[in-house]
This record gives sequence, structure tokens and C-alpha cells, in this order.
Amino acid sequence: MKKSLIYAAVLALVISSCTKDISSFNDNVKDPVTVPAGTLFANATKELVDYVASPNVNVNTFRLWAQHWTQTTYTDESNFELTERNINGEVWDRMYARVLRDCNEARNIIEADQVILEEERNAQLAMISVVEAYAYSMLVDIFGDVPYTEALGGIDDLSPAYDDAETIYSEIIASLDGAIATLASGPSAGELGASDLIYGGSTSSWAAFARSLKLRMAVRMGDKNAGTAKTWAESVTSSDIIDDSSEDALLVYQTTTPNTNPMWEDLVQSGRFDFIAANTLGDVMNSLNDPRRGNYFQNLDSTGAVNGNPFGSGGAYNEFTGPGAMQEDPTFPGVLMSASEVHFLLADAAERGWSTPLSAEEHYNMGIRLSITGWGGTDTHADDYLAQADVAYGTAAGDWKQKIGVQKWIAMYDRGFEAWSTWRLYDYPAMNVAPEIGTITPTRYNYTVDEYSVNGTNVAAANGGKDNTTDKVFWDVN
Repeated sequence: MKKSLIYAAVLALVISSCTKDISSFNDNVKDPVTVPAGTLFANATKELVDYVASPNVNVNTFRLWAQHWTQTTYTDESNFELTERNINGEVWDRMYARVLRDCNEARNIIEADQVILEEERNAQLAMISVVEAYAYSMLVDIFGDVPYTEALGGIDDLSPAYDDAETIYSEIIASLDGAIATLASGPSAGELGASDLIYGGSTSSWAAFARSLKLRMAVRMGDKNAGTAKTWAESVTSSDIIDDSSEDALLVYQTTTPNTNPMWEDLVQSGRFDFIAANTLGDVMNSLNDPRRGNYFQNLDSTGAVNGNPFGSGGAYNEFTGPGAMQEDPTFPGVLMSASEVHFLLADAAERGWSTPLSAEEHYNMGIRLSITGWGGTDTHADDYLAQADVAYGTAAGDWKQKIGVQKWIAMYDRGFEAWSTWRLYDYPAMNVAPEIGTITPTRYNYTVDEYSVNGTNVAAANGGKDNTTDKVFWDVN
């Protein structure tokens, strides 16, 4: 009897299903199979900014490699150890498995959407392309050759080929050009705008960001292929780029976890005191009477100078200058691109004879000024600093590369990756020798142990078979 009732119920269900779609009854609404594209885009963006912002030595050692900070007790990472904590593997995992994977999945969802307006679809895909371009350019700048065309095969392809780094740069530029063309007129980002943590859906701002990233890549290429670099740069220097601090590409964090700045998590929440000022940066700022010292750092000495610890040597936290109070704010923004950086890029471009809005000196001055005022200083502080013979463009030491290199390296404080990349490009300022390893800062990360384990043939052929941290990425030719 019970069995008959069950059959009858099933029959009734089948009949009723002819007129009503019940496939959604199998969906678990509390654990959706498909994540919205906006959620994936937001997560990719946050993962990217979190990586750039983090000072955690398991993840990001660039503040140490730029010799802005050094460590107190445990000094392995200040002596350029990578493999013990799998730091190079963390870069790989975060960029590929989090940022780029989420971007790719968001792209697939948007492309499959049958309802979205075509203009909005194109704008959303263009915004995703900018995030992808940023992530891939970082990977190239860190490692050199990396997987690109076969990068996101997932578990179906654990052995992707490595692409030539310079070729990837060209592919990234082509992607940025497409994104800029789409975003330039400021189309609506539709629903993705609500998930835009950087610009709140302003596609024209994303266009400016894309142009600024293209300019960065052009300047990186300046010594490697001047003709191509000039073409790339001049395609954007007369258009809207990030040349005012109100246009900075940044994420403002919140007061509560998990949306606080990773800096706060390591400097405050952890209860640890792992980082102090390196004498490499401290000595340069002291010699220039830099007004940013009290903003970059706290616990200055009685004269207002940075008491930096010899780089790579352990030291007691309370005996040296430490990271600044602003960096202990959980809402302190994480920055991907700033107007200060862009003006230094334009100063470089002007010195190379490329078309720029202002002269090299004017862009240099603006780069310094925006850094000082952005860190809480005043225009008067900037005026006084720029008036010093050792800072003024016409009288500061060295050629234009030394002038720009030193001042941009200072201005990129709290942006360790860009500070390290600045030093690699200009070879200024001089880096100190880390005592335990006996060398200055390396010029690239080597490949991960995991890659050698699962993708050995391809990784062994990358970068022409060279995988030392003392090797250089393709654009670092000096």
C-alpha cells in the first residue's frame, strides 16, 4: 500500500512537471553553485590589494627587499630567504588561484549572461581585464617568464607552458588597449559597479587606471626597447591618467576583520613587534631632512631623525624607529597606483624625450609634493624640501636616473613591490649588504618548489634555464 502511494505521488509529480519547471527545487540556496560575477570580481580585487598591502613575511617580503624595513628577531627574510616559508609559492597561489581564477570565472559568467546589455557586458569585461593585466604584470616583474596562455587550466592542466616575459608584456598591453577603448567613454558598469571596491563603478576612472598601468609598463621597458616603450607611453600621456591624488587606485579598508588592512593585522592585531626601520631608508631620509619621517615612522630620536637598524641585523623594537602610526590604522588604504607614482613615471618619460604634459622637473616635483601631502604634510613642507640643493632637480646628486630613482624609492614607502621595482630599474639608491647572506637585495624571486615538482620540464626551461634570485627580469638590463 505504501509502495503504491509512493508510485502515485511520483506519477503526479511527473505530470505536474510538464507544466511547471521544478529543477530549481534541487538548488541549495544556502550554498549556491554559481557565485555572482560581482562577488568574484570584488574578491579578486581585494585579494590583489591584500597581497600588495600585506607585510606578512609568509606572503610579501618586498618592504624588506626594498630595504625600507628590517626585522627584529627573526631575520631570515631580511636576508632574502624565500623557500623555507614558501614565500614565492604564496605569490604564485595568490595571483593564479585567487586573483586570476576569480577574474576568469567572473568573465565566463558575464559572457554567458543572456540578459545583460551589451554595453554593460563590455564595460565589465574591460574592468576585469585591467585587474588581470595588473596581476600578470606583477608576476612577470617578480619572476620573469610565467604561465600565461595556458595559465588557468585548473586541475585539468597542472603543467602549463611558460610564456616569454617580454611577449607577455606585449599581450598585456594589447589587453589594456582594448579595455581603454571600451572604458574611455564612461559606459555603465551595470551591476558590477556595486561590487567595484576601487572606483565604485566609475568606468572612466578605470580607463585612467588602465592608462597609468600602461605607462608604468612602458617606463619599465624604456631601457630594453626604447621604440616600443615610447609608442606605448605616448598613446596615454595626453589622455586622462592618474595625475591627481583623488584618482588613486586604492581600496579603503574597514575597522573590523576580515576587511581590515593586512598591515594592521600584522602590526597591531598580532601583538608582535617584528619590524623596524632599516637604516638604508632612514639614513637617506635623515640626510635630506625629509619631512615625511614622522609620518612614515614613529619613535624618532630626539632630533626628529630615523634611528634605523642596520639592514638584515636583528634589533630590539624599542631601541629603534618603528612603522608609523598611520600604518596601524585598520582602515589605512591599500594602494595599487597613485598620482605620485604616475608623476615620477612621467618625469622618466620626459627625460627619455617622450611627449609628456609637463617637464621632467615639474613632474618630479609633483611626485614629491603629492607624496608629502598624501602622508599628512603640507605644501610648505614640500616647498621647503624641494628647495634643498640635495633635492632640487637641478642640483641633486647624479644623473636624472639617480634623482628620480632615489626620490621615487622614498615616495613608494608602504608600497614595497613598487619601491623594489624602482630600485631595480634605476639602480639607486645603493642597497646595503645583508650580513647573514652577504649580498645586497636580489633582483627576482626564483620559482617555487611546487612548480619543480608538478611542472618540472616547463619551469626548467623558463628564463633560458636560469632561476637564480640574482638573475634579472627582461626589462632590468643595467
